[in-house]
Amino acid sequence: MMSIKYKSIGLILLMAVSVMACSQQAEKAEDITKEASFTSDYKTITVTKDIPYREGESDAWKLDLAMPANFGSELRPALVIVHGGGWRFGSKSVDVYQKMMVAYAQKGYVTINVEYRLTGEAEFPACIEDVKCAVRWLRAHADELNVDPNRIGSYGHSAGAHLSMMLAMVSDTANLEGDGGWDEYSSMVNVAGAGSPPTELGRDMPMAKKEWWPIGYIAAGHPPMFLIQGTEDKIVLPERTRDFVEKMKAAGATNLEYLEMEGDHGIAYNGQLDVTDPALEKFFDKYLKP
Repeated sequence: MMSIKYKSIGLILLMAVSVMACSQQAEKAEDITKEASFTSDYKTITVTKDIPYREGESDAWKLDLAMPANFGSELRPALVIVHGGGWRFGSKSVDVYQKMMVAYAQKGYVTINVEYRLTGEAEFPACIEDVKCAVRWLRAHADELNVDPNRIGSYGHSAGAHLSMMLAMVSDTANLEGDGGWDEYSSMVNVAGAGSPPTELGRDMPMAKKEWWPIGYIAAGHPPMFLIQGTEDKIVLPERTRDFVEKMKAAGATNLEYLEMEGDHGIAYNGQLDVTDPALEKFFDKYLKP
C-alpha cells in the first residue's frame, strides 16, 4: 500500500478546523459557509484541507475532507464531490463545492472534495484515473474515518458530472485505474449524481474515445444514478442526455433517475438549487442512509 505525508487520518484531524452548524458562527469556517445556514443533528464538523491522496509531484493530487466531529463509532455514508470546469479549469476550492462539502458533512456524511489533473497538466484520461484513485484512498482509510465502504456516493457538475458517472460505471478492468496506488481497494462508487452530465463528447478528436465516456458503458447492472439536465443547455445538449437515458433503459437499467427541467447549463450549479438540492439529497439519502 502506498503511504501519504501523514501517518494516519487521526493525525490529520488534529489539525482540522472546527465548523459550527449555527448560522451566527458560520463565518468561522474560512468563508466556506458564507451566507449559508444549516440545520443538523451534528453540531460540529471538522474540515481538513489539502490532504494528499497519492504520492507524486502534482499539486492536483489533494482533497479536502469534512466530517461530523461527534459521530462516535457509527459507520457513516460518504460523498465524493468532483468539481467541474471543462476538464481544463476549475478547482475544489470553488465556493459551490466547498458549501456542498460542508452541508453534507453536517447531514452526517463524510465528504471529500477532490482535485484532479486538468488537461493543461495531463491529457485524458488522467482526470478519470485521479478521481478513481481518490475513491480508493477513501476506502483505504474507511476504518479511520468511520466510513461504510459500501455506502459511497459521488456528485459532480458538468465535467465533474462526467467523472462522477465514470466512478459509478467503470470497473477496475477497464484500464483506467492509473498508477496512484491503493490498488487493493475498489474505485467504484455505490451511487452517483450528475448535474448537466456530458455522457459523450460527440466530436472526432482524441478525447472522444468511447471508453472515456459513459456512453461507452451502456448496461443494466450499474449502480443507481441521478441525472439532472436543463432544457436550454447549450453546452451539454439535452438531446444527448436523453439519448443516453433511453439507451440505458433499453439495456434494462431500472435504477437510473432523470430530472429534466427548464434552464441552462447551471441549473444544478447555481441556477435552480431550490429544486435540485432537495432532489439530490433525497436521492443520496434513499441509497446511502438505510
